[in-house]
Amino acid sequence: MKKILIILLGLALVLPLYSQDYDDYDDDYDYDFWDDGYTAIEETPAPVAEPAPVAEPASAPIPPAPEPEKKETDSKKKKPASEKTKADFARQRFEIGLDFGVGFDNGLAGLNDILQKKAVIDLTKIAGNIPENGAGLNFDLGFDFFMNVKNIPIGKGLWDFGFSTNVDGGVGLNLPKSLFELVAEGNAGQHDASGKISGSGGVYTEISLAGSAKYKVGGRTLHVGVKPAMYTPAVYISPSSGISYHLSTEKTIDGEKKEGLFLDTEGEISVFTATSFDKMEPVRFIYGPSGFDISLEGEYALFPFLDVGGSFSHIPLAPAVLTNEMKMGIKPFSVEMIGEELIGGNEPKIGELDFDDPTYNDNAKKEVHRPFRFDLYARYKPFNSEFFVLRPNIGFSANVNKGDEKGYFNAGLELRLNLINFITLYAGSGYQEEIWRQRIGFGFNLRAFELDLQAALRDQTFEGCFQGRGLEIGLGLRFGW
Repeated sequence: MKKILIILLGLALVLPLYSQDYDDYDDDYDYDFWDDGYTAIEETPAPVAEPAPVAEPASAPIPPAPEPEKKETDSKKKKPASEKTKADFARQRFEIGLDFGVGFDNGLAGLNDILQKKAVIDLTKIAGNIPENGAGLNFDLGFDFFMNVKNIPIGKGLWDFGFSTNVDGGVGLNLPKSLFELVAEGNAGQHDASGKISGSGGVYTEISLAGSAKYKVGGRTLHVGVKPAMYTPAVYISPSSGISYHLSTEKTIDGEKKEGLFLDTEGEISVFTATSFDKMEPVRFIYGPSGFDISLEGEYALFPFLDVGGSFSHIPLAPAVLTNEMKMGIKPFSVEMIGEELIGGNEPKIGELDFDDPTYNDNAKKEVHRPFRFDLYARYKPFNSEFFVLRPNIGFSANVNKGDEKGYFNAGLELRLNLINFITLYAGSGYQEEIWRQRIGFGFNLRAFELDLQAALRDQTFEGCFQGRGLEIGLGLRFGW
């Protein structure tokens, strides 16, 4: 362990020194224009004229950009050590890759609660720990396959072009805080309470093309990218639907106001899919009713030590229209405990709790867009290189589907240590769509092959992440040259 710490300390002291020799070095290891692995292209200086033999020795460095006509003496000239290091590990021509990730969390119990010899269910403690937006049970997944061709000179810029196909999304169940407070504390305060048990989420398949370019603007590097996509909602759960309940201490019955305890519940959850429930066609989950959106991203090297950027993801162009709907509901259920009747010895009126049989509708019409997202970020590089990067970000995302509108605030901070684009270590904390994630990761890159592993603790509350309430893992592979 001591040897490892000595090696890392040595690298930390030495690498920043040679990084000053090439301030424009902007190797974006695993720093993608798109979440699907579309990597920003490497910067290549413009070609320069051949210097006169007297003015410059034969060993002078030659820029790595492709030249229309190269002289034989060019190939014999040596590049400085920093350029050799860059070429050794950064893929320059093409890459093929895939990413996989899965995660879940619950807002009720952590590993510390489950692994105790004697499990103690403290409803008052559970109710107190639940955030105001309720306790969520959430599950996310993602799989992405992509191919990129890189460093194509067009005009004054270098371009990357790519193709990708992926599946991503998540579903969740939300239990309101008021329900747990009611179970834990009863109605001693004699107050009304109401809430809704709701489901939400969507899983989408996507086929997309992408292009990005790198230019010099004002002597600084500008990255721009665009990605049009066709997507199919395999499953969409409307968050506006749900099972609602209302608890009150007064109720008007036959024109007369009664005091007591009254509970009423009713509602249903709507699930839309790309195929009929009566005759399932799995292929329609991929090539079913499709929508279109577009994503844009840009980044500018404002200073040698600071890059700033932003992105618009899933800008709606045309919605996917789902016509297959399944409704799952509960029959109206009520409880009446009238005070004067209880005193008189009468039993309370308690209805029969029963669920409706699922109903199917193949003539529904639900227009579905993917969640829109906007982000701003900065990349602070204290050593003027990719050796150490501090990346804060802030933004928002929103469900823009009619009747289901909801917005979310997002923010995060990531620390990244890049050892000559060979080994990368990173850690971060972020809040996205009401979920906290505490993430660590490791990358190992040999240019022809790259492996990336990451893990995260997650929960709806910051402290819940460290109580074992949720976990997320990810794997990335890259092949190319």
